[in-house]
Amino acid sequence: GLSTIAEIADQNGNFTILLDALTRTDLAETMADPSQTLTVFAPSDDAFVDLLAELGLDDLDAVEDALGTDGLKNVLLYHVLGAVVTSDMVSTGYVSSLGTNATMDPLSFYTNTESGVLINDRAMVTTANVTASNGVIHIIDKVILPLSIYDLLNLNPDYATLTAALGIADGDLDELLSDEISGPFTLVAPDEAAFANLLTELMLPDVPALVDALGTDGLASVLTYHVISGNYNSNELPSGDVPTVNGDSITIDQTDGVVITDTQDRTSEVTAVDIQGTNGVIHTFNTVILPNL
Repeated sequence: GLSTIAEIADQNGNFTILLDALTRTDLAETMADPSQTLTVFAPSDDAFVDLLAELGLDDLDAVEDALGTDGLKNVLLYHVLGAVVTSDMVSTGYVSSLGTNATMDPLSFYTNTESGVLINDRAMVTTANVTASNGVIHIIDKVILPLSIYDLLNLNPDYATLTAALGIADGDLDELLSDEISGPFTLVAPDEAAFANLLTELMLPDVPALVDALGTDGLASVLTYHVISGNYNSNELPSGDVPTVNGDSITIDQTDGVVITDTQDRTSEVTAVDIQGTNGVIHTFNTVILPNL
């Protein structure tokens, strides 16, 4: 019969640090449990050595001291999916891991499948589809670390305009949405199509013209209108009038999907939900909503 994930990692010989980390965090039992169905993106010993160099730490003891045992456990769980996902099932986009944020919501990572499988623009799958009795292993060449909502946006070209705008606007909004202390935030994220539609609607040629028209302060006003204080997953979103960080409220209607109405009576519909970062959650919408400007 097939070996368990834990047995395969042990037999391979290139996962001594991963196995040590799994043992310290009581996850080794999970990986050896025949009743599990897991996908593990398994960092090699070289991947952990790279992480130590990157963090300026000597060994796994130092990592455990820095993160705490629970923090280390969470980093390991960020490499695990709660179902079997073979490489042919991986597509470009966000994936929910078994790692969690402070409110116990599953943390997302971003996979790019243009050439092989690249996770968070950082870790490549070097060997895919090592089949175990209790799941599948994909070997990766870097350790991945949980990301903020800004970092998750920044990985995806479909939010290129949004991330650029957050950097240009007043108020250091890129830093705010990267910051662990200020949040958590729920971000209503307009994609590239949403910005293109706004330019058409306002009869502007391009994004620099939009920035000129609004000013960096007006741009900040628009962007903070897309941010709600708190971590509201799709099943936790409030309905009715909801205040934003901007100060103006949006109206959320959940009768049929999630529809937001802005101060100008324009509507926006949700196209993707529950992209979870360490400091909040992203839901993608198809329209740039506008506050009172």
